[in-house]
Amino acid sequence: MTTEEVVDDSPIASPNSGAEPTAESEASEVGEFNIKVSLNGVPLGWWTDNGSPEWWITAVPEQSDSTAYTQVSSGGNNFIKKSTNNYLSYRTASPYANGLKIRGWGYAAKWKLEGKNLLCVDNGKLVGRDGDSFYANGENVVEVEFVAK
Repeated sequence: MTTEEVVDDSPIASPNSGAEPTAESEASEVGEFNIKVSLNGVPLGWWTDNGSPEWWITAVPEQSDSTAYTQVSSGGNNFIKKSTNNYLSYRTASPYANGLKIRGWGYAAKWKLEGKNLLCVDNGKLVGRDGDSFYANGENVVEVEFVAK
């Protein structure tokens, strides 16, 4: 994925049409954390995004270089929010369909921890890895750990 690609604005399976949660409605927020990721017990690093224009999720070796997240509940669903008011989501269009990325509230995906795996509720698939990128596609499933910042 290069920075010269066209930005993907295609909606996810169930775009959010309601108002973005406010600080008052984020009562289920569990504090800031970083996401440590591994594959078959082998550490891959810590999640971050690679910045503009696409904000793809990649891994960096040091926790101090990774992105801080919080977990937010709204309407009975859990969202993973970046400190800049953007959310963990995925791309729906090809190429890189199901690739994890950071997007605005309207395209925030719903997430659920299943043991050590992260399930994308919107497409029903576990998060996996392909090369240096992460996908909500159920392939090469990774383990995640939310580590307090």
